[in-house]
Amino acid sequence: MLPETNNSQANSSLFNIDIKRFIQDLMHYWWLFAITIPISLLSVFMAHRYIHPVYKATITLLMEERGEAMSKNDIMQGFGLTPGQRSVDNQIAILTSWDIVQQTINQLDFHVSYFAEGRLKNTEMYRNTNFIVQFDSTHPQLINTPIYVLPINKKQCKITIKSEVPANTYIYSDNKSGGSTEPIKFEAIVDYNEAVNTPWASFSVVPLSLNQNSNVEQYFVFNDPLDLAGQYKKNLVAQLPSEGSSIIKVSITGRNHNKNTVFLDKLAEVFIANNLRQKNLIATNTIDFISQQLVMIADTLQLAGTELSQFRTNNRIQSVSAKAELLFGGMQNIEQKLTELEIRKSYYLYLQDYFSNSISSEKVLAPAIYETDNSLLREQIKAIVELNSQRLSVIGSYGEELNLANKDIENQIEIARKTLLKTITSQLNILEENRSRLLSEKVHNEQELFRLPETERRLLGIERKFELSNEVYTFLQRKQSEAQIQKASNTPDHQILESARYSGQVSPDKAGNQKKALLLGLFIPLVFLGLRQILNNKIIDADDIERISSLPIVGHIIHSKNEENNVVYAHPKSIVTETFRRVRTRIEFMNRDINSPIIGVSSSMPGEGKTFCALNLAAAFALSGKKTALLGFDLRKPGLNKIFNINDRMGISNYLIGKVSYEDILMDSGQENLTIVPSGNIPPNPSELISSDKTKLLLDKLKTQFDIIIIDTPPMGIVSDPYLLARHTDTLVFLVRQQHTIKSVLAQTIKNMQEEDITNVGILLNDLHAKRSKYGYGYGYGYGYGYGYYEE
Repeated sequence: MLPETNNSQANSSLFNIDIKRFIQDLMHYWWLFAITIPISLLSVFMAHRYIHPVYKATITLLMEERGEAMSKNDIMQGFGLTPGQRSVDNQIAILTSWDIVQQTINQLDFHVSYFAEGRLKNTEMYRNTNFIVQFDSTHPQLINTPIYVLPINKKQCKITIKSEVPANTYIYSDNKSGGSTEPIKFEAIVDYNEAVNTPWASFSVVPLSLNQNSNVEQYFVFNDPLDLAGQYKKNLVAQLPSEGSSIIKVSITGRNHNKNTVFLDKLAEVFIANNLRQKNLIATNTIDFISQQLVMIADTLQLAGTELSQFRTNNRIQSVSAKAELLFGGMQNIEQKLTELEIRKSYYLYLQDYFSNSISSEKVLAPAIYETDNSLLREQIKAIVELNSQRLSVIGSYGEELNLANKDIENQIEIARKTLLKTITSQLNILEENRSRLLSEKVHNEQELFRLPETERRLLGIERKFELSNEVYTFLQRKQSEAQIQKASNTPDHQILESARYSGQVSPDKAGNQKKALLLGLFIPLVFLGLRQILNNKIIDADDIERISSLPIVGHIIHSKNEENNVVYAHPKSIVTETFRRVRTRIEFMNRDINSPIIGVSSSMPGEGKTFCALNLAAAFALSGKKTALLGFDLRKPGLNKIFNINDRMGISNYLIGKVSYEDILMDSGQENLTIVPSGNIPPNPSELISSDKTKLLLDKLKTQFDIIIIDTPPMGIVSDPYLLARHTDTLVFLVRQQHTIKSVLAQTIKNMQEEDITNVGILLNDLHAKRSKYGYGYGYGYGYGYGYYEE
């Protein structure tokens, strides 16, 4: 029986990598690595020449919360920031907010950028240029357009502007767009410090005494502050090194490391100043409120003092009786309470007006905080201020639009505002009731005073008014002084731990990219060789055959570079002839007990060299002294006819149909002991002729005359003829051609032979290239079906 075909191995071999063969490929194709690795490294080098490097700078800030230690009962409670404002997360949001970044940009000299033009890339220079630009901030300036400055001599320079598309302008003083322009082509020679005035620009070039390098072409660009702030905000990162820490590390990335450090220093300065301003804003409003009350009380006190002095002079009276003193004290106490009620009412009306309208998203709440005995009112004001601070932090970080967190905070603020207004209305009603009660007591005391002498009564009233105004004025002055002292002692909650410093280059990562390039240079050939092996579906060597079938391999035929088809006869000492001698020996061993064995030569597909191998195998047997007959049984495309140029000679097909005799089809090959039996004319029914009894009779007759009979058959994967002939053979030599035979076709053909019960089969590996077997596998060979083997 024919050994079983390894179909599973045949299928999986298409996707498995042979490690041994892969290593051989690596050794043979070492030059691929010599090409890809230098190219990869050179590509990285060139990319680094063109790519602008990006640098990083960092600064460290300490977020303190000293405001929390302030007294809760002090009249100036509002001077400290609320807990919501002091939250580290909120402070990070404020620090990286659009407003803080824009304020920072506006305080720096970033509105004009200076560049040096190079052959591969342009480099931004900062505070290291041949000149600086001074411009009119009230005049529209051309933004985002290069303006070239070429020094001519020590007094003059050439200004060049080219813009093929419409450009935009910006008015820096108004922070608004100045409109757009038509395409610009402008050239002018101007004196240094001379103003260049056009509808779209107004500036002057001021030369510097240092860095006078006129060999480098330089230009400058006016920047859009909004775009500039957006770029810096995008590249700004603030984070906590550890959970629960109040230390913040702030970093910025950009193409100019000097600008990065300058920006961070100014950002910290603006942020700390903003923090102090927020703390002082509430204190300032409180001081302003007390100052307004002092103005009104001062006027009253002055009038009361003048009236008292004039009355005493005119009536020559300096004091009043004890009863009058008692009544006067009572009246004074009532008047003081009424004055306090008026001040408190004025404060409530101030709060009512302050919170009467909806609180806009841009409004920073800082109401005056006046001492009252209503803790609920204080807590409500504090809650609104804290919620508003949280909202401002969220808006500064993420924007107002489509912000769910911001919408939720706004709803809370609106509810708290309405609740506060109701509380204020209630307090105003209570104040009015207390005022009515005090007025009733005042009327009673006044009736008692009316019983006193007129002069004494009038003196009491004037003194009472003066002393009351004096006490209130003194009280407010003391509170104003306390507020001013507290405001003056305010310090920021934050401080700089480490000033801005250069932290290295972020990109491109030269060392990392070189490693990646090296890996890529190694990876590409490895992938190519791996895919080349995986996608190759041709037989390469004996290992591929063994993966498909366990059939024995009877030999290997080396690739022949000779033009002759009968290499064995023409070159008996060649290495190709030696390979056929080895195959002959193996076949003799397989047929050692058989007289006049019939050897079939077939393959799975056309172009595998059946006729070439059959002819040279027959020649090898003939050289050994055995009478050999070579039969061209490929009746469809007779190869022997073409080799010997006998297309018109009668042969097997003519014999099988009875047109010629046995002796007529035997032909001398020109080699001793070798007889050729050609195919004859191509019949219309080759399968029927081969399956006839005359085929067996022909073979039996040949066995009586010859020692070895070799049959050249058609491919077994194409037609049924070779299976019919295989039943008459003692041994079937099945050809597999290197880098030509398809693995799946070979596996299917062997399976078909197994099903046909064809036994004693040996595989012959044909057209073996020494370099292919050792290192790699080549392509580019032409074959003719059944007509032998032709070498390029």
